[in-house]
This record gives sequence, C-alpha cells and structure tokens, in this order.
Amino acid sequence: MRILHSSDWHIGRALFDYSLLEDQRYFFEQLYRTVKEQKVDVVVVSGDLYDRSAPSAEAVALLDEVFHHLIFDCKVPVLAIAGNHDSPRRIDYGNSLFEACGLYLAGSVQKEIKKVTLQDSYGPVNFFLLPYFVPHEIRLQLEQPELSGFSQAFQALMEENRSRFDPSQRNVLLAHGFFMTNRGEASFSTSEHAVGPSELCDLSPAAEFDYIALGHLHHGQSAGLKQARYSGSPLKYSVSEATQRKEFLLVDLNEKGSVEITSLPIQPLRDLCIIKGTVEELLEQPRHSEDYVFAQLEDDSPVLHAMNRLRAVYPHILGLSFRQSGKQGEIQRYDAKEEPMEELFLRFYQEIYGEDAPEVRRELLHGIIDHMEVDA
Repeated sequence: MRILHSSDWHIGRALFDYSLLEDQRYFFEQLYRTVKEQKVDVVVVSGDLYDRSAPSAEAVALLDEVFHHLIFDCKVPVLAIAGNHDSPRRIDYGNSLFEACGLYLAGSVQKEIKKVTLQDSYGPVNFFLLPYFVPHEIRLQLEQPELSGFSQAFQALMEENRSRFDPSQRNVLLAHGFFMTNRGEASFSTSEHAVGPSELCDLSPAAEFDYIALGHLHHGQSAGLKQARYSGSPLKYSVSEATQRKEFLLVDLNEKGSVEITSLPIQPLRDLCIIKGTVEELLEQPRHSEDYVFAQLEDDSPVLHAMNRLRAVYPHILGLSFRQSGKQGEIQRYDAKEEPMEELFLRFYQEIYGEDAPEVRRELLHGIIDHMEVDA
C-alpha cells in the first residue's frame, strides 16, 4: 500500500499581511498530480487542516474542494485528524456520511481510538486516528484522575487500545502533537504553538506500529523512531522556516516488516527567503523579487523609507531588520536606573554594530543629553 503523508495545511493562514490561499491552492494542485503520478493508494493528513478553529468561508470552501478532488477525481480515500488549530467538533461533523464516500475524519479524542482498515494485496492495513489531545481529556475518558502529563496520558491510551492492535498485521498511527523519544533531536519553528517540555510526549508506547504519521512540527523530521516521521508543513509559514525544505512523504507498506519512506520536494508558488545586504545592494541586484522576502539590512546607519524603496523591487516583502555586522550574540539588557544614559547608549550601539561609536556620534549624543537636561 502506498501512502502519501502530509500535515499542517493551515488552510486560511496569512503570512504577515498576505493571504496564502492562492499559494495553498497551488500546493494542492501539486498534491493532486503527485497522487496520480505516484499511484498513491491513500492520503493521510496528520492534523491542522485549518489555521484556526473558526476558519473563514473561503478556507472551508477550499478544504471541501480538496477532499472532493482527492476522493472523486483522484479516487483515493483520505484519512485526517484534527490538530491543535482545528475545532474537534467541526472536524467530527458528518463523519458517518463522509465515510461512505471514503473520507475518514477524527476530530475528538475517544477512549477507543478510531480504527480504519483498508485492504491491499498483502492483506489488511489498520489505521488508528488519534487527534490532538490534552492530558485532561484522557483522564476523563479513561477515568484515571492520577494521570499526569502527556506521556502518561498517551501511554495509558495505548494500553487501553492494546486489545484492538494485532501485531501480526500492518498498523499505522496518525497523531498530532510534540511526540519524540529524545527532545534534543527535535527541530521546530516559531510557527508551532505551545511546543516545549510541558507538551513533550514520549512516543515509545507506539513503537510496535509499522508507521507513525505525525503532524505539528513544521520541519519534516524523524521523531526518534525510524518509522515515525513528521511530514512538516507544505509551505513556509514563518521567517524561521526560510531555510527548511518542504516535502511530501511517500510511504510504501509492503509485506509485514517492509517499509520504505521517500520524500518528494514541494515547489511553492512563492518561496520565502531572507535577503541580506545594504539597501543599495538589494536594489541594484534584486533576487527572489517575486518571493516572500525578509530583509536583513547591513547599512551602518538607518535608511529613510527603506521599506517603501524595497517594496518597489520586492512586492511581497514581509519586513526588515538591521543585522549586526560585528560580533554575534544577543543584545544585552541594562538597568537604566543603574547606568548613566550615555553609557547605556554606547553599550547598546556596540552590541548592535559590533564596534564602538565613532567620535561624531558621541558628540551628537552629548548634545542631545545636554539639551534634555536643560529642558528638565
């Protein structure tokens, strides 16, 4: 069985002030082509279908179009779960009706994890659909108030469903959250919300699954087990994702114990890039002019109307900052009550530019401070 694993579509998302619906529609066209060209048997989506729990009418219409195209035009079943951005009730709506057409959705976590069985030439493949959950939900479902944290809740839920798991057959788990066997291996961006030690969930209780299709982290990566993968988001949803490679995952489940995973790159309508240089350099040698860009300016002093000037060449510019050209490191913070104003400014200047302020700027600073003291 050939599975296409994707996640974190975030339909309806905006990047700064730019709507990404056009970019997302372009991605879905690639999705349809890939399903047909690669002869995919089933598409799985591991959460965050929408970008918000109350999506716009345009976002709802686009997702409806995507499901319809995959099921009726590409003729493949679709299995999807709710992520932390989705409304569980919205995803659950119409389940029994949709399943008759080949659309299997799981919005709310249940005591018995939703199980969908599909067949191929090797026999059954069992898909377990586990939407995003918080420990409190598992405590209520299992009536185990002593459970504490995500790892304990997940382990208890796996044990509750152990009798429904046949290790002699091929089994696939869909889940959304911060699952990892070793937190040090994780790579995440500012696009993910509430990712940290409090949500870290040990994936070890699911080690017997033949494949674990994960969602939540936007950078495609392993989750500590060789058969557990995050597909990552299909588009770059923050500047922190600028260097990430976006991809589909093709998962071939052959006979029991044989799993092959192949990544296929996604070509965006517009890339997201960080451009560096002085304003004049960026204007004279424009690159990525049609992409989403964030400019790190290397000018020695502020530039008037820099954003407007750059927008004339980079119509999808997201923002700009001044990049420190000297020593690297975080900007230090000082207590204004304990340091003279002049000393605070000179230290700040040194942190920003990596060098001492020149004499002409020191004199300008003296004049400003003297003027402020006279006014006071």
